[in-house]
Amino acid sequence: MMKQKLKTVSMLVLMLVSIIAVSGSASALNGGIELVKLDGDELTPGTNTVRDIERDNTFEVRVQVTAFEDLKNVEIEVALSGYDHNDRVTDVTDVFDMKANVSYVKKLSLHFPGKLDQDKYKLRVEVRDRDSQELQQDYELLIDTARHNVVIKDVDVDPADEVQAGRSVRAIVNLKNYGQMDEDDVKVEFSIPELGVSALPDYLDLESEKTTASEELYLRVPACAKPGQYTGQVTVTYDDGDEKEVQAVALKVVESPAGCEAKSSTTSGSSQSSSNNNNQGSTQGSTPASVEKTVITVGAQSQEVKRGEGGAIYPVTFSNTGSETKTYVVGVTGADDWANVKVSPLQTVTLGSGESKSVYVYVSAKETATAGDHMFSVDVKDSTGALVKQIPMTSKVSEPQGEQAGSWDKLKRGLEIGLIVLVVLLIVVGLIVAFNRKKDEEDEEAEDEISGQTYY
Repeated sequence: MMKQKLKTVSMLVLMLVSIIAVSGSASALNGGIELVKLDGDELTPGTNTVRDIERDNTFEVRVQVTAFEDLKNVEIEVALSGYDHNDRVTDVTDVFDMKANVSYVKKLSLHFPGKLDQDKYKLRVEVRDRDSQELQQDYELLIDTARHNVVIKDVDVDPADEVQAGRSVRAIVNLKNYGQMDEDDVKVEFSIPELGVSALPDYLDLESEKTTASEELYLRVPACAKPGQYTGQVTVTYDDGDEKEVQAVALKVVESPAGCEAKSSTTSGSSQSSSNNNNQGSTQGSTPASVEKTVITVGAQSQEVKRGEGGAIYPVTFSNTGSETKTYVVGVTGADDWANVKVSPLQTVTLGSGESKSVYVYVSAKETATAGDHMFSVDVKDSTGALVKQIPMTSKVSEPQGEQAGSWDKLKRGLEIGLIVLVVLLIVVGLIVAFNRKKDEEDEEAEDEISGQTYY
């Protein structure tokens, strides 16, 4: 009897635990995901649908859901799974209520960053309320990129906090090419449109999926610029000028302790000195030329360059004898048609007071260059882009020694080959003659032996 009671109590406890467990578990959300569209195109659930989605673009996601009973506090979230950065690719709707057997369409937005890797990702769509288990559907996407897509990743400005009127501002622009194509002659500019000043632009080549930095871009804030907050502008132009990327840079200008008038007179005097120096004509040999209290010394202005073989180096030395920091940009004009030119280590030269630096202009003649004298010039500009000195240079392009003696070498080699062939033929003929002579002698000896035999 006691065993029967214990058995009955155990069954009741088990039934009670089962009821509590069932009542405590969440049931599935009583609804369904009917349709998902990305940028107007319908997606198919599972892994059989792959779409090309270009990075650095924002797309609309439309989700259609239907409730099979009245639901409250429902929300829809879409997210790209597997993106390993802080700027998550996700969006969620506001909470809303749903009536039974009614379809609801919600619009969401996803921005796919340019730094998103080109790969396959899952787009997850989740529908949930407070109590039920969520509905989830996955869609596979292939993230692609545009043919041309250069992005400004960062702009390093010095000084970063504030700059005195009359002083220079330096900017280095970091770029990344997220596009499919390599970009040639990407133009990088730095300016302050409100003050009407700009730095000398930089041109660079940028391979696909690679990052690079521009050279130092310097611009001088006018001495009488009104103190205040200004907006600098970095402009990157590429794809033969068809594409452009612009980024604003905040700049604070403060008044110079020297004042506007002192700066203006100094600038005026410097400009006059620069003008007088430019009127003196070309720099001869290593004669120094004074440009705004900066002495520019050049080496030999005429050198020989062998076509297709190495090149010549033209050194240019800057010495700042003034009390202020000076910035110059070295460029070369007039050599594009016949030579490859490189300025090393950098085109931009920044000199502190009493400091000297050298740059080296390396010139190599192209294979298509004609022999003879070719003129070009080394242009020295200040931080505002104004030309302060133009130094004429000459390269005497000559044919390589191998080309000058090309016809004789060919004739000489032909004669050598002919002589070798003749010697071989003579040796072969000599061997043939010797062989035939030896054979004749052997035949004669054989005949003599036969004729000397006695028959019985």
